[in-house]
Amino acid sequence: MFQWNAGIYMDDKVKEKPAHYRRIVGSRRLIRSCYCITLPVNSENCMDIYSSREFWFRHYRKQRLEIIGLAADWDGVEKILCEMTQDIMESCGEVNAKSIKQYFKKKLPES
Repeated sequence: MFQWNAGIYMDDKVKEKPAHYRRIVGSRRLIRSCYCITLPVNSENCMDIYSSREFWFRHYRKQRLEIIGLAADWDGVEKILCEMTQDIMESCGEVNAKSIKQYFKKKLPES
């Protein structure tokens, strides 16, 4: 179901307890605040943002999602997106769906 990218971005809260937040996402419990940023499922998006609550639904269990960012709250998501955008811009020269996939494919995924 999930594939964790080796270059995963985390907010400050998640960096304190990364294993705890990975368990939250993997357990599919209805936790109020935990967000995952993933590579897009379709070709129209650059990235997808999911609340960990959404993974409770069977539909998401069937999809192969590569998680590239993990945040404890929405403020963390915004911070991570800004950081990702800057890093991708420096590395690729532009920020679009193709450059985002290329940037994260350079990093080997971890299980």
